[in-house]
Amino acid sequence: MKKPPSQITIRGQMPSGYFEPGTTKPLYWYIAQNISAPNKMYTWNTITQSPPGYTLREGTGYKLFIIDSSIGWDNSTHVYPGKLFQFMLPFSMYNSRYAQTNDGVPKGYNPNAAARPTMSR
Repeated sequence: MKKPPSQITIRGQMPSGYFEPGTTKPLYWYIAQNISAPNKMYTWNTITQSPPGYTLREGTGYKLFIIDSSIGWDNSTHVYPGKLFQFMLPFSMYNSRYAQTNDGVPKGYNPNAAARPTMSR
């Protein structure tokens, strides 16, 4: 591919065991659609941008798909000249439970005010 697609779509897939309601099809959802090429960054809010009716949970087995918006999801696994072939990235969700970021640091401590050590020869 000589140039990136003009728009991309990002789609997620829940881990195995999560299915479209009433089926045995994997549970997918759109994270972002038709992101234009000038955008170099996308911030995914994992709380508000999750599958409708589901909560993302800590664990493995998630998949992130990046596709060329001009060909759509259904055609993204076919090779087309000059189009982005579906790209899949497996990932895990992690929930940090560490809340004591300054554990052991005295309240009001300013590291910039600390005395510098003297160098001896």
